[in-house]
Amino acid sequence: MAEVTFNRELGAAPTGITRFQQYRSDDGGNVTINNTVENTSEGTFKRADRHGVTSSTTGTGTVTLQAGSSAVKRVFVMSGVDGTILGEVNAPKISNRSDVSFTFSVGASIENYLYIEKTDRSPCVYRVTYTAA
Repeated sequence: MAEVTFNRELGAAPTGITRFQQYRSDDGGNVTINNTVENTSEGTFKRADRHGVTSSTTGTGTVTLQAGSSAVKRVFVMSGVDGTILGEVNAPKISNRSDVSFTFSVGASIENYLYIEKTDRSPCVYRVTYTAA
């Protein structure tokens, strides 16, 4: 199993963060981050961060929006092959105190796109974990 965590954090500087609103990610095992576009506005996906992610194995992927996120509308994975939505989850409306996640099928050496869609232009804070097994 390989795991990658995408962070957008404000304020205090956790480990590895040296400046205000710095983006941080780490490659994990058989998951590779190919590219990142912040605040993309392509098509109908306004105000979203997009990450191109490839797994070297075929199996099941899990994406988790961790508790404590704010100004996140939804998180989804789009297929790099045909543009279909492989899975999505909306951020909790009442409270951001719980994790929400979804699973989807991962193909070997196929780039999929992880989108973190924002609610508005407010500062966005999130921690999203992408796991492939």
